[in-house]
Amino acid sequence: MLRITKPLIAAALPIVAVALMPRAATAADTQVSYSGNYPVTAALPPEFGNTGCLTLVDNGSAGSQHSGPVTSTGDLGDLSGEFQIVNNILVVNLQTGSDTGEVVFVQFIAPASNGAIGNGVYNHGGFSPTASYGLTFGKKGGC
Repeated sequence: MLRITKPLIAAALPIVAVALMPRAATAADTQVSYSGNYPVTAALPPEFGNTGCLTLVDNGSAGSQHSGPVTSTGDLGDLSGEFQIVNNILVVNLQTGSDTGEVVFVQFIAPASNGAIGNGVYNHGGFSPTASYGLTFGKKGGC
């Protein structure tokens, strides 16, 4: 059994605090834009559609420097929502409805840096609130 001691916790807290601290914007951050359309492919079971196109408008309107409205089209749904990039992590939240009328959020989460988006995770609360699937982002302008 692992025993966590007070000195270990005291040593770990500053590391966690630094990791969670927002980083200062650099000149490179202000010169890039994530506006554009990106093809996405989710590693879903065969009975579900797995491709789509996300269109991001990077105008700072959703709270962080790189944020704004986003829409999706394709197999993954024709939806709208918002995105933000915080600490080099892209988080897209799209709103949809369930068969019973409940609001369900679809999320795309991936690393993002210098105007490029890496591969990440797709989560659709309507399938299972705890299930996540691999997500591949294509090149900007690819759809």
